[in-house]
Amino acid sequence: MQKRTIYILGNFVTAFAVTLFFSCQSKTSQTNSYRIDDDAPIAEAFEVNLKYTDSGRLTAVLRTPKVKDYTNKGFGYREFPEGIVLDIIDNEGKISVVTSDYAISYVETGLIDMRGNVDIKTADSTHLMAKQLYWDQSINWVFTDQPYKSILPDGNVNEADGFDANQDFTILNSRINEGVMFIEE
Repeated sequence: MQKRTIYILGNFVTAFAVTLFFSCQSKTSQTNSYRIDDDAPIAEAFEVNLKYTDSGRLTAVLRTPKVKDYTNKGFGYREFPEGIVLDIIDNEGKISVVTSDYAISYVETGLIDMRGNVDIKTADSTHLMAKQLYWDQSINWVFTDQPYKSILPDGNVNEADGFDANQDFTILNSRINEGVMFIEE
């Protein structure tokens, strides 16, 4: 009987050891599937309709099909890979519309880089078209070194190789201009 008890106890210890050995296997294959790639955004949003207010007054509306948030990076930014439509509303309620095929907004500097078919239609009917445009939100300044074309409300057309202006376009410094101006005699 003692041999049988030792035999049963030995089998029990062996079964217990084997169970412990197999239960301690690595689960890294499952946990790695939950890891986020280092180049991945920390958030993505779709069909965004974002309203900006200042002292309770609506100042801008941003619409975009997709935004990727990389603000966790050393130099954080938000990317709009499918473009933007931005309505800017002035103090009188007049709306200017800015569109582009792609945009990227840098958090630290407040600089927005818009690329591809940048189109601005101001509330006073000025129309500006460019390949690329930068908007420095910290100083409310717009600029580009790329060719652009503007059509003023009076029909004057201006084409140039770059400009810088305040965001209201009341100050405009244009470089290497060509255009058509209508002058009353």
